Amino acid sequence: MTAMSALALLAETARDNHSDLVSWKDNVAIFAVQPVNASGAPATRFLITVADTGDKIVAKEAKTEHLPSFCPERHINFDGTFCLYWAEAEPLEITDAEAARRWWGKLLIFLLRQRTAAALCSWPGKGEARAHGPEAARYQAAAEASAIRIGGAFEKALKEGRLTTLRRRHGGHDRLRLLLDGRRLLTVDVETGQVMTRRQRCQCDRGSGLPLAACSDHAQMCADLAAALEGWRLAEAKFFDSFKDSSLKCCGTMDECPLRDLVDTELSIAA
Repeated sequence: MTAMSALALLAETARDNHSDLVSWKDNVAIFAVQPVNASGAPATRFLITVADTGDKIVAKEAKTEHLPSFCPERHINFDGTFCLYWAEAEPLEITDAEAARRWWGKLLIFLLRQRTAAALCSWPGKGEARAHGPEAARYQAAAEASAIRIGGAFEKALKEGRLTTLRRRHGGHDRLRLLLDGRRLLTVDVETGQVMTRRQRCQCDRGSGLPLAACSDHAQMCADLAAALEGWRLAEAKFFDSFKDSSLKCCGTMDECPLRDLVDTELSIAA
């Protein structure tokens, strides 16, 4: 028996996922997608183009009607395609009906969040979102892994965006501070990659009062977390800076978009 194509599987599972097949030609299909709101209020109906590029399935609005044509903060790529998940860490090959249903689930959540983003001018569920650009996303994954090893409080603070870094040069040496809500937790020597004061009390969930050096591998995890956060910050800045001299415009629908100060802002009536 011949295996069904990814588009065929998506078409087969569309009706169970609040979607209807409108048209299908070759490797491109158009679906009418109407996510269900938790409140039961009428949802926006989107016309979504889904294309099989050969190595992945991509989706975008068939025409710019409800969404900006480009907005990194709303996870819409420069070509209009949606960033539904991070393929490097979460591959989703549509080879059966269950995988197709998972794909539909990601699309439906994405579209529901677009409605909230339009209303709030900020992206909901930011803690679960991937960083902008593959390099930044890899640093984010490293930061998440280190935070989990240290404890739930660090993992929660990371998701809430409360952990930051501050790099300073002192006495001819680069120092990297790990901050929680703007307050210094520890300082890492950039050259050695180690926490400078390993005798300080570890602030993990255990509450043992042990110094960092004696509390499992938390000294190294804290140093790795600080380095990953700094790499993440720099990689995202580089990502946004790459659009500086492009013809792309900021859609103006998000309050805290780094593109606002880099490219001309073009307020959008869509969304």
